[in-house]
Amino acid sequence: MSRKRSSPGLPAAILICFMFLFLILLFIFMCLPIGEKTVGAEGGVLDLRGADMETGVYTLDGEWEFYYGERFTPQDFGSGARQAVTIGVPSAWEAEGYPRSGFATYRLTVYTDGDEPLTLFLPEIYTAYTLWANGEIVSRAGVVSDAPADSRPAYENVLLPVALSNGAVELVIQVGNYDFYESGLTGSLLLGERTQIFSYFLRTRGLYCMALGCILMAAFYHLSLYIFRRREKIYLFFCLMCFTCLLRFLVETNGIVNFIPRIAEWTHLISFFFVMFFLHGMMIIFFTLYVFNREFILSHRRAAAAYVLLGGLLIAFLPPNTAYTFGVQVAASLPLAVFTVIMAARSPVLRENKWSRLYFAAMTLYTVVGFSSKLVLENVWFMTGLLTNMFMILAQSLVLSRDYVRAFDVVEETNANLERLVDDRTKDLQHVNNAMKEMIGNISHDLKTPMTTVILTLEKLSKPGWTPGGEEYRQSVGVAYDKSLDLQRITQNLLEVGRIESGRSLYAPEWIPLRILLPEVELKYGAFIESKELSFEIAAAAVGDEHVEIYADPQRIWSVFDNIIYNAERHTKTGGVTISALVREETADIVITDTGEGIDPEHLPHIFERFYKASRARGGGDSGVGLYIVKRMMEGCGGSVSARSEAGTGASFILTFLRKPENLD
Repeated sequence: MSRKRSSPGLPAAILICFMFLFLILLFIFMCLPIGEKTVGAEGGVLDLRGADMETGVYTLDGEWEFYYGERFTPQDFGSGARQAVTIGVPSAWEAEGYPRSGFATYRLTVYTDGDEPLTLFLPEIYTAYTLWANGEIVSRAGVVSDAPADSRPAYENVLLPVALSNGAVELVIQVGNYDFYESGLTGSLLLGERTQIFSYFLRTRGLYCMALGCILMAAFYHLSLYIFRRREKIYLFFCLMCFTCLLRFLVETNGIVNFIPRIAEWTHLISFFFVMFFLHGMMIIFFTLYVFNREFILSHRRAAAAYVLLGGLLIAFLPPNTAYTFGVQVAASLPLAVFTVIMAARSPVLRENKWSRLYFAAMTLYTVVGFSSKLVLENVWFMTGLLTNMFMILAQSLVLSRDYVRAFDVVEETNANLERLVDDRTKDLQHVNNAMKEMIGNISHDLKTPMTTVILTLEKLSKPGWTPGGEEYRQSVGVAYDKSLDLQRITQNLLEVGRIESGRSLYAPEWIPLRILLPEVELKYGAFIESKELSFEIAAAAVGDEHVEIYADPQRIWSVFDNIIYNAERHTKTGGVTISALVREETADIVITDTGEGIDPEHLPHIFERFYKASRARGGGDSGVGLYIVKRMMEGCGGSVSARSEAGTGASFILTFLRKPENLD
């Protein structure tokens, strides 16, 4: 049974609204600085006295003391005053005009109201650092050196307990960079009570991990669709796009991998992030082209593969600590992204499939926001680029899932249609089986009656004492002859049905003048009908037009007349048979009317069906196939047949033939 399908509009709208709500909540709780408070340091001092440390997390942004080209320790500050400049944090020191490669010392003193230990969140510092809190080393990553050969980069995020002394903590950070394109404290340091810092960490990184988990599930889901539907390569491409997105954001700035020092150091040393950033952009571009202009990307697949290979190798071996490192990656991806958006906007897919517009909007947003978030917002908001990718992945997942469900519904509907078809065919077969049984009974009855009559008549005539020229003898021979004709008609009809059902019944219609055909009909059937003490008449108007010609097979036409006229004779007790013609502009009707018992209205629509008999009383000499043969023969020559009757008032059979146009030679 077919499953009732509801309108897809409302569920789809709900899904889209839910998707946007999900992304908005992710943006608010993962990216925006909720609960983070900024007081602002001045001259290397941050005064948090009077601040409520139990309800918020404070950023250590503002003016820090800065000593470029110096590797000072807390003891160096204790031995005397140092001439300091201030620098804004967070920012890269090259933005203040200092050389990118080198080393420097940062210093900040924080004052609070109590002596309870606090927790410090330290984001990535490029590319090595050593941190002192109140004169004690609390964290270090890599080796800070004044010589590039002696330095060693390392990358990590850390949460550190910080002890206070008389309500104050002095933070001194040595930073060295010879290996990356940014230098210094480019991210905000956070200070607060342990529960508040961990709440912030779990909120941002927890939602970040949840987003990555959604991407991973989307990747495996579409991989399973590809495995079970191997011809649908779009699922494989989408799966690869999800995996490259996942790898990129695992090693993104302040990502989860950067809390594992050895892995973070390894991925940065081989420029893994830069390669994944490039490959991720290429996968988005090529997948979008595959969706909106499949012929283009397939015809240029070798050029695309070569571009990705050469670009990936170039970025992998390009020194990361150059002014053009990131610019090269953006230059390699952004023009193609813009080109892809233009190609998609001009694609007929966008006009024909309204659901593809959702993914197109996501791709456009990625092109605008995805690159700018890396260039501008990375150190301001936490991983805004992840959300544009989530938008694309969720949008395309919705489109692909809808296509899959629609295909599934088509299969389900097809199965339901097949079930209905099987049921209908089973009923038809049962009907045919019953009709065959009835036909066999009819044939047995119809053959038995004339054969019995012929046998009894011949047996009677074979007895001695019969005079061949006597009246009774002639009547007996006539009866045997008539019944033999019945046997011949039954046999011919059964053979004709076999030819029709097997497709071997061929027709050779031609133009036949009515002025020739109807006199032949009178010659063939007139004496026979009149011998049954019935009248036979052909209306004079039927042959009055010398130019009327009908389109019929000159051989098969007699089977048509045989079945109708002999059937009329069998069911007419008094009166007779009349043949008339009605000529129209494009057709001509030959109407055969009898004054017999007629046909009940309930049977009239079915009399041209195979093996159908209105009643056994009407079956003498017929097996239920005569009118079926008439119908198929008329249709085989481009004509048709119909009947009209009322019970007890006779019946009329209308043979409609194509008429030869007057201007046709």
